[in-house]
Amino acid sequence: MTHISNRSQMGGFTLIEVGIAGAILGILVAIALPSYLDGVNKSRRADAKAALLDLSARQERFMAQTGTYSTAISANSGLNLGRTTSADGYYNLAAAACSGGAIANCFSLTATATGAQIRDTDCAIFSVDNRRQKTSKNKAGSTTTDCW
Repeated sequence: MTHISNRSQMGGFTLIEVGIAGAILGILVAIALPSYLDGVNKSRRADAKAALLDLSARQERFMAQTGTYSTAISANSGLNLGRTTSADGYYNLAAAACSGGAIANCFSLTATATGAQIRDTDCAIFSVDNRRQKTSKNKAGSTTTDCW
C-alpha cells in the first residue's frame, strides 16, 4: 500500500483557490444578471405590442361590420380573441371607450404587465387608441417615451 505524503503530488484545489474562483464568479453574475434580465424584459414587450396591434385591427374590422367598437375582447360577439391575455401571457389586455368618448365612436386598448413581466418597471403599461396613438407608462404611472 502506497501512501502519498508529499503535498505536491496530491491533486485538487486549495480552499483559497476555490474561494477566489467563487468570488470571481459572483462578481460576474452580479454584473451580467441585471443586463440579461433587462434584455429579457425588452424582448417580452413585443408580446404587448403585437397583441395591441392585433386587437386594433380586430376593432376596425368589428366597426366595419357593426358600426361600433367593442369592449368584449374574448367573446365571440366581440373581438373574438379567445383570451384576455397576450399570446405569451405576459400582459393582461383590456378594451374601453377612449377618454371622454363612447365606445361607439372610439376605443382605447391597454396591455398591462403581469406574471414574470411585472419586473419590467420601465414599460409596465402599453396603450393604443383608434387614432393609432401609442403611449406607454412605467410602473409608477408616468408616461414613458422609449417603450414603443
